[in-house]
Amino acid sequence: MDLRQLRYFVVVAEERSVTRAAARLHLTQPPLSAQLARLEHELGVTLLVRHRRGVDLTEAGTHLLEHARRLLAGMDAATDSVRRLGEGRVGRLTVAFVSATAGAVLAPLLRRYHADRPDVAIHFLEDRADGVVEHVRARRADLGMVYLPPPGVGAGHGADLDVAVVHREPLAAVLPAALASSVGDLVDLAALADQVFLSPAPATWGGLRPHLLNACRLSGFEPSVQSVELVSTVVALVAAGLGVSVLPASVTGVASAEVVVRPLSRHVPVVETAVLRRRADRPSPQVQQFLRLALATPEPDVLGPAHARPR
Repeated sequence: MDLRQLRYFVVVAEERSVTRAAARLHLTQPPLSAQLARLEHELGVTLLVRHRRGVDLTEAGTHLLEHARRLLAGMDAATDSVRRLGEGRVGRLTVAFVSATAGAVLAPLLRRYHADRPDVAIHFLEDRADGVVEHVRARRADLGMVYLPPPGVGAGHGADLDVAVVHREPLAAVLPAALASSVGDLVDLAALADQVFLSPAPATWGGLRPHLLNACRLSGFEPSVQSVELVSTVVALVAAGLGVSVLPASVTGVASAEVVVRPLSRHVPVVETAVLRRRADRPSPQVQQFLRLALATPEPDVLGPAHARPR
């Protein structure tokens, strides 16, 4: 007895006719009748009573029909579940990320991912850049999202990780509103050399602090830097007039009325957001779909028309 025989039997039982069942199954009657006869022979019982108007189920046939429907429904469900798992439509995805990437990059990407894969359970690990890297290396996370250091600055990511850049944006000066009126529409960081520069916590690998230091050094000075944990804390302290900062331009999305975000007058390297994964691991279907969406994400003009550089 095989599943094909059971499917044929169920259709014949539902149609109460070999002729109608054959049409529904897109078969001719002889092979269908042969399969039914083989099923009865293997079971050693009569399942169908044939007559001129069609067929009727015997007591054994009625009993088999009940069990066959349950068995076939279970097989269909298992087949669908396996297929959906293999396609990455169910399962689990764990993403480690630096909090500053959440608003501008991660949130829009996860919105698209969830719309495309609503039955995948997404788990998060929020940490510093070093912690994100270690979560990926230790397989606590499938993927990590971090800011890369400026070119030629900071430690490399190591041969065990694949790194894919998914977003680029310019740096911008983040100033208290009271100070902004004195520095112009394009900010020369050298004019802020006597200010305290607020920066998210330093990291051995990646992070935003190397970008701040690099931008100031390219402007000819070594900044006085005070570290805090999060970008949101930096913005709050700038609003209080306790310092200035250099951050990705998307910080405009969390800036308050007391904070002004302006483009820099000197060209400095853009900030690159990257997705990390273990090179040795074959990516799961869930990971593959996340990477497809991440690498297809457009890179908008995050400064917007109000802050566009003059051409």
